[in-house]
Order: sequence, then C-alpha cells, then structure tokens
Amino acid sequence: MHRRDFLLVSLALTVAMSPAASEPVGMPEGGAQTMNWEQFVSAMRSLVRHAGKGQASAQTLGEAGLQLMQRLDVDGPEFTSALEQSWESGNSFWLWQRLLRERGLLGGVLNIEQGNDVPLHDHPGATGMLRILSGEAEVWQYDVVSDGDAEAGAVLRRVSHHILRPGDTAVLYPELGNIHALRALSAECRMLDCFVPPYARAMRSWYEPEAVDWRVRERIQCRRIPEQEFYA
Repeated sequence: MHRRDFLLVSLALTVAMSPAASEPVGMPEGGAQTMNWEQFVSAMRSLVRHAGKGQASAQTLGEAGLQLMQRLDVDGPEFTSALEQSWESGNSFWLWQRLLRERGLLGGVLNIEQGNDVPLHDHPGATGMLRILSGEAEVWQYDVVSDGDAEAGAVLRRVSHHILRPGDTAVLYPELGNIHALRALSAECRMLDCFVPPYARAMRSWYEPEAVDWRVRERIQCRRIPEQEFYA
C-alpha cells in the first residue's frame, strides 16, 4: 500500500472509529480492524471530502477505497439491515440494491444471475470500486484507443481480464479501465459497488462489439450506443 493511501485510510479510520461512531466489530486475519456499515460510510465520506479538495488523485482514491471495502464486515447486522432497507431497481441484466446516493458518493449491491451478462459499458468520470460478496464473476476492462468516425464507432484495447471470487476487489478509473463487462460464473454473483463521484447515468454509453469472439481479443471494434438509445 502506498504511503499516501495509507495516510488517507488511517485518517478515514480515525473519523470512522471516533467515540461518536459505533464500536469496532473485530479484527480479521492480518490484524486489520473491521468496520461496520456506519463506520464504512463515514470513512468513505472522509475520502470523498479529501478528493473534492484535490488532496487525492483518482488512483489514490481508488486504492484507499478498496482498503476500506476489504475491512467492511459484510456479515454483520448493520450491513444486513442496510440491505433490507435498500432501494431496488433492475433490468434484464441485473438487480441493483442502492444503499446510498449523495453528493460525491454512490454505493450499492449489484446482483447478476448466471446467463445475464452485463454488456460493455462505462461510468463517465467516476472512480468505481467493487468487492465480490458471493459467487464468481468474470470481468473485462478496456480503454478507448480511438473513437473513429460515427459509423466506425470506437476501437477498444483490453487492459484487464480477471475472474473474481468472494473477497476479491477491482477498481476502474475515469481514464483507465472504465469500460467494462461482467459475466456471472455462478448461479448468482453479488458485489458491493461504490462510485466516486456518482456518474451521470444519462451520459453512460454501451459498446456493441462487431466480433462474436471479442472476449478473447485484445483489441475490438465496437459501435458506441448512448444510454437513451440502448434502452429505446
């Protein structure tokens, strides 16, 4: 962990573990103190404030945020209660359980059933962090090589391809690996997602590969589809 990330996480934990917050919920393997949901949200808000003041780059914010996500006690009663009170929405690809949405921060649990792959899409301007809660997911991440003309669409270059299991984390940045696709490898896959800042969904784009075997290619030609047209 980089020194700057360590300092940011330490500062966030100081805020979250203050006497005004709930008591810590234990010590996981390796000696890192776990956090309940209230403490986690408080710590993430602290990171967001520092990012807003220009005190943390997107990369620093993402790496520090992942450290906090790994400390969250997802089996504790606080997180379970937050899920029970979540606002649910969905489509043919996923079920989204929104846990919080506020200035600078969006968080929730994404549920994907096997056979319901999430197509290539982006989250413009956002640093996104995820932690697998249950099941397994295959994740592809891409950068735009060139936009081409309106007919050609976009050429994408693969920057990451992983299979994630419970406890694994991943991050996307505004300028690195922001375009991604997901596939559930188990009957159901559940993952905690946090975005800083919350992306404007209306600005999201979807990417339709020309090649059927695009998942095994390092470069792919895609048609870019705006959010409004994708669901039309």
